Amino acid sequence: MQSFRQIKLSGLAALTVCGLLAIPASAAGSTASFSTALHGPHAARINTTVPAFKTPGGKRIATLQPDTPLTGGPSVFPIARTKTFDATDWLGVLLTGRPNGRLAWIPASSATVIRLHWRIRVDLSNRALAVFRDGKLVRRLRVVIGTKDTPTPTGHFHVVERVRLGTYWSRTGWALALSAFSNVLKHFDGGDGQVAIHARGTLDGALGSASSHGCIRLRNQDAAWMAHRITNGTPVDIVH
Repeated sequence: MQSFRQIKLSGLAALTVCGLLAIPASAAGSTASFSTALHGPHAARINTTVPAFKTPGGKRIATLQPDTPLTGGPSVFPIARTKTFDATDWLGVLLTGRPNGRLAWIPASSATVIRLHWRIRVDLSNRALAVFRDGKLVRRLRVVIGTKDTPTPTGHFHVVERVRLGTYWSRTGWALALSAFSNVLKHFDGGDGQVAIHARGTLDGALGSASSHGCIRLRNQDAAWMAHRITNGTPVDIVH
């Protein structure tokens, strides 16, 4: 675990961080006293309730809590950019919720910067999920994805929290709740359309099919394996 100042920052060249392009502050039209890209994937673990802004010191667009909403675990957001503005260090983090993929800025002092080791990639065309640790493939799994009418959203997301299910279709299975939300279903089964990677339980739909409401289903034992290893804030790239 590292503090913000202990992390080595790169030069002005843009590079990929958490699957996103980190844009130099100069290109974004602001002044920066340090570079804007971290070496390798990092995330911000929120230490206290903090407002999040559209731009550093700009319009407030969200409030981030230190605990996750369902399980009370640590609230962790991938870092896409960094910037110094008005003598304050800022972190550009990826938010949870609609619209998908929003970036917001928080003061670096409100979070602890941590290194991310795991990464998940979901290939909708192949209906497969790959799990990586420190850049090395650990597992490749067959999955169920959303139907044509209720597609799984694509983009760069992250794991919000790990949840033990207690539903009629899975009494003891596991789910990784994602920052992604359905672009079609605003309300579903008592929820708000949040997408998850979760156990199949007794749900219909063979592995490799497109038969879900947008969530990504996998074998019960694979969901449990992931839930016991994947940490909050882990990047999840969903691609065609």
